[in-house]
Amino acid sequence: MTMSTQTPSLKISRYLAVSPAVGRRAFRMVYSTRSARALLVSDADWSDVQQGHLSQLPAALRQAMTEHKILVPAEEDERSQVIAYNKAAIAADDLLYLAIAPSANCQLGCDYCGQQHENRRMDDSIMRGVLQRAQEKLKRRACTRHFQIGWFGGEPLLGMANIRIMTPQLQELARQHQLSYSAQMATNGVALTPRLFFELVQQHQVMAFDITLDGAQADHDRRRVTKDGRPSFKRILNNLKGIAADPRFADCGARISIRCNVDSRNHEGTLALLDTLIAHDLLRHFQFYTAPVHSWGNDAHLTSLSQQQYADFEVDLLARLMNAGHAPRLLPKTLTPIVCMSLRPDAELTDPYGETFNCTEISQVPAYKEVRFYRLGELGQPAPVPPRERPFGDWNDRILAGDVPCHNCRILPICGGQCPKKWLEGISPCPSIKHNIESRMTLEMVRLNRQNGLIHSHETAEA
Repeated sequence: MTMSTQTPSLKISRYLAVSPAVGRRAFRMVYSTRSARALLVSDADWSDVQQGHLSQLPAALRQAMTEHKILVPAEEDERSQVIAYNKAAIAADDLLYLAIAPSANCQLGCDYCGQQHENRRMDDSIMRGVLQRAQEKLKRRACTRHFQIGWFGGEPLLGMANIRIMTPQLQELARQHQLSYSAQMATNGVALTPRLFFELVQQHQVMAFDITLDGAQADHDRRRVTKDGRPSFKRILNNLKGIAADPRFADCGARISIRCNVDSRNHEGTLALLDTLIAHDLLRHFQFYTAPVHSWGNDAHLTSLSQQQYADFEVDLLARLMNAGHAPRLLPKTLTPIVCMSLRPDAELTDPYGETFNCTEISQVPAYKEVRFYRLGELGQPAPVPPRERPFGDWNDRILAGDVPCHNCRILPICGGQCPKKWLEGISPCPSIKHNIESRMTLEMVRLNRQNGLIHSHETAEA
């Protein structure tokens, strides 16, 4: 079937990644970052697309490519459409997200951390201020449907007394406004015993935990030691093993992600960590991911691998996970119109000193002590008149104007520009997928082939 003269003129989207041809039948995976969807396409059909012979394509393939935004209307300004989509998502956002750091202290003295820790927790007046601000935001936000708290630090578990006091009041606010409620937590895991974990889940509705293990035991214990120099790896691992072994975990609904911060000093040990997690059967229960060590108001990023080196390392790690029978996330399945809390108009972090910020990486960092740009205000102090413009509120306009390289990047819809703060500081925050997306797609095709076998010529399938 050929394309009728009434069919709108189409072009190849600028937001695509295409894998090499693989398999006996020479198929390619075509992944659209505008739709976060992929199709398997024969090499012959893709050659017709590249040459503009769209009328020679099977009708079902042409329709599928249009639905996936692999082919788009010839007159469409795709970049403007992406930015308009991001802005609309921000305007329609029905989540009120508040990050709370109940403690300025931490048991660990990680060598790449930029924070300065003090033995201080939120006092009663600051906790009242947080609750009052939450109430004010909920009253004026008619669009809110979900209320979410992020517990941060320092180490939030050192502020457990505050969490026990504040959570019932935060949950009551959600009930008063007929909202769903949940919380998440970034914790070093040192104090996260099974008993405390299930208290947090069952009573305080903390449903997502991010816990760090930085490579094999020797690597981790060189970097993430206690303030008095003691190792922490075994304690954290034993906590994770205890949680996984508890019969309540399978049905509790909570998610634990194990994060490994990677730089040039520990990347080789990450594979050994993976072997440890597999040996203890923890990857059946928990997610695992890596992230490059980045600047936290310091020079920690100088020890990192280059972006391409990290991307290559990550592909090896993903392949190892696959070969071990696990299913790592290879390609995003959703878009990223709201890249971080700084783009949510009412989101903020409140620290133990009562200061509020639009970013979780500013509080307690000496390098930012005199930088007022990221500070939104202070609890108990009158708001400035006129209201201070929110940092990065114009982020999507800046992308559209070409102020950052994201302007011409093919992964913009699934990336969102990443960290505005890092771009401002002159540090590229581009995610690894920018540099290894074709390799990820090849791995995805290998996985599909193992599961189902590749499809026949001129037949298409959604990946």
